[in-house]
Amino acid sequence: MPLLTVSLLLSVSTMAQSSHPQTSKGQPRQSKTSKVQKSHTQPTASQTSKDLSSQGPTHQNDEEAALWKVRVAPIVEGCNTDYQKARAIYDWVCQNIAYDMGKDIGDANTCWSQRRGICSGYCQLYIKLAQGCGLQAEEINGMAKTLSFANGTGPHAWVKVKTEKGWILLDATWGSGEVITGQKGTKQYKHQYRSFWFDIDPKWNIFTHFPKEADDQLLPSPISQEQYQRLPIFWPSMGEWGLNADSTLAYCLAHKGAKMPKSYDVPQQALGKMKLLEFPLSRTLQIGKSYRIVVETTDANYRPFSQPQTEWKQEGNRYTTTFKPTAKQRFIRLEIGETNGKGGWNVFTILEYTVEGKR
Repeated sequence: MPLLTVSLLLSVSTMAQSSHPQTSKGQPRQSKTSKVQKSHTQPTASQTSKDLSSQGPTHQNDEEAALWKVRVAPIVEGCNTDYQKARAIYDWVCQNIAYDMGKDIGDANTCWSQRRGICSGYCQLYIKLAQGCGLQAEEINGMAKTLSFANGTGPHAWVKVKTEKGWILLDATWGSGEVITGQKGTKQYKHQYRSFWFDIDPKWNIFTHFPKEADDQLLPSPISQEQYQRLPIFWPSMGEWGLNADSTLAYCLAHKGAKMPKSYDVPQQALGKMKLLEFPLSRTLQIGKSYRIVVETTDANYRPFSQPQTEWKQEGNRYTTTFKPTAKQRFIRLEIGETNGKGGWNVFTILEYTVEGKR
């Protein structure tokens, strides 16, 4: 398998020990164009639980529309464009709504009042808030790909919203946090805001999200479900590590069934602090064969590491390591280290390879 060269590079993330709960009944940075508001002026409890069932359809719709206008007003305050409003609502939902581990809450009103929901709850809440400030938004249903599913994929829902840029994709469920699986198999939701699930490049989105309707891929040439199933799990954060969505998708579609390196999620603050200039594309590395990894850091507080440790040669902000896997090694990991202010490093895995060959 050839090395990834600069032509393919212009981030990579799958959940390893954590997973997003993407089911039909549910699932689970800071915006420069909008202000994330964790607290805001809200309608009173009686307003948010107002019973409209006794009113006529037209009056009920008018009352509900007015209610959502009240709810969204402080969220989009100060926004001048539809794009800014769409981002502000995304940020608010991600920051304020937790994933419903009971997998019951799938409607907008309950999601709003209870501050939790499943994927459809996130979607419907986003759509109602968007409509409240005049935006057009729609729920997209389909399947998503994650290591948490036994067969690799499962049902999921996300959103498309129309702005001056046209239709854009977002997944507030995945942008809000993750479900952590403990050593004893217990699962717990953890809020962990991610900006890259807003305005997702369709070419990155198709690595993990496959809609029922082909037009909802927002790709110039939609791919088939069979092609989708063969794609590796890459997150939109791949772009933060320097990869180009067009060439990466084209490569993966052309090399059917190619096993790419396993990728991991990293904290928001570490994204983009290192660019991958060259690394092996194959997930499997052969014992005794020579490999090279070249990276470039964009922040002096970050540097590359590898596990097991290899020697890195530094030239300015560029680091290079050349290594040969041994029979004693079962894996090779590429990591990014962040200074902890105490003379040490907090290290996060980016890519993982398996080592094979005669032992």
